[in-house]
Amino acid sequence: MSDKYGVGIVGMGWVSGEHFKAYSNNEHAQVRGVCSLTVDESKAKLAELSATQCTEGVEVFATYEEMLACPEIQIVSVCSPPSLHPAQAIAAARAGKHVCIEKPLALNLANLRRIQQAVDEAGVKTIVSLECHYNPEVQVIKSLLDQGMIGEVFQCEADYYHGIGPWYAQWSWNITPQEGGSSYLSAGCHALDAVRYFAGSRVTEVSAFANTSRSNNLKYQYPPNTVCILKFENGVIGKCASSIEYIGPYYFPITINGDAGHIRNNQLWSNKIKGQQGMATIPTIMLDSGDVTHHPFQGEMDELLDCIVNDKESHLSVNNAAKTFEVVYAADQSAKEGRTIRIEEFLAK
Repeated sequence: MSDKYGVGIVGMGWVSGEHFKAYSNNEHAQVRGVCSLTVDESKAKLAELSATQCTEGVEVFATYEEMLACPEIQIVSVCSPPSLHPAQAIAAARAGKHVCIEKPLALNLANLRRIQQAVDEAGVKTIVSLECHYNPEVQVIKSLLDQGMIGEVFQCEADYYHGIGPWYAQWSWNITPQEGGSSYLSAGCHALDAVRYFAGSRVTEVSAFANTSRSNNLKYQYPPNTVCILKFENGVIGKCASSIEYIGPYYFPITINGDAGHIRNNQLWSNKIKGQQGMATIPTIMLDSGDVTHHPFQGEMDELLDCIVNDKESHLSVNNAAKTFEVVYAADQSAKEGRTIRIEEFLAK
């Protein structure tokens, strides 16, 4: 057994390949096992990965329970369909494994609390795949905010426009409330999380509306379009729109207003820059693709391993990421009931 942390991946679908690559590129990790719905599915994904990755010695487990029992695995990545996340994350924590959980963390508040309790009791390290935090455009924006380049923020918006239709393998289950859940739970949580991240405060109230197009060509069984307004404890107001019924190129616009300037994606206007004549563009890698191969999973896995090695908590741990999903559940409830939801009252129920 090497001195690297052994990784097991459950759910060998599209995103699992990016987890595999990211772990393989980290000096502290080595993928040692995989499992999925069927052994054949796991073998097929490993065969696909073998073209660019070393898959030699990776064991294919017939069941998740067998993989959790393997002493050479210390980390588990949960890449299965959303409804399975709670049970699999809880089982991994109780087996003493550190856990990476794909979004959504859970489809409802009750299961979120069950996951939190399990990881707290086990004392394991966790990270949740809100990986846009590691995208260079997002890092540029956060850096500008941290440096005070637009002064005190008073308004923040981020939207998610990404049509998820039959051209994606997950579409068949993503359209169901049992797996997709809502526009935010399916994918728009990335944008809502960005609003929270940039606002830098706790959400106190949310008001949302949701709908489905009259044609519903993508056959969603829940409203695939949602818009919400957020009120933050520090006075910031936010807005987040999400459409997974959208027809057009992937689009993730970010707009932030402060009392000394404005950020629009990778562009900046600041009163602190003397002589500025127009929006300044900062070259970077943009949030402009829904392809998981474009997503910065390397930063996520590197942070998880750093937290394990140095015994610290990730800023995207289960307990930290829970704050985003609490707002998601409240927004969905607001849209359903047609009223503003106070977060404190919603969580107290």
